[in-house]
Amino acid sequence: MNILKLFLGTIIGLIVSFIFGSVVFNFLTGVPPFENLNVLNYGSLSGKALSIGAIPNIGLFYLFLNKDNYYSARGVILSFIIIGLFVLLS
Repeated sequence: MNILKLFLGTIIGLIVSFIFGSVVFNFLTGVPPFENLNVLNYGSLSGKALSIGAIPNIGLFYLFLNKDNYYSARGVILSFIIIGLFVLLS
């Protein structure tokens, strides 16, 4: 059960980061990111947009902490680590 909460927090954190990062990417380039997955074609810019997109995860982290979902909050931290690795490798 705790592994499921960790996985849920990780997936929600990645989805929120990807959506907000796509909005930032669209704002910076004017190119719709969901059309042919253009986010993945712009290597350095997509990493920057995704790292800026991780900012709403801070609110998500505190939301999980206030609801006493500690494993989901750990999942959000894991999503930060995954995003950090993506930014370093892109």
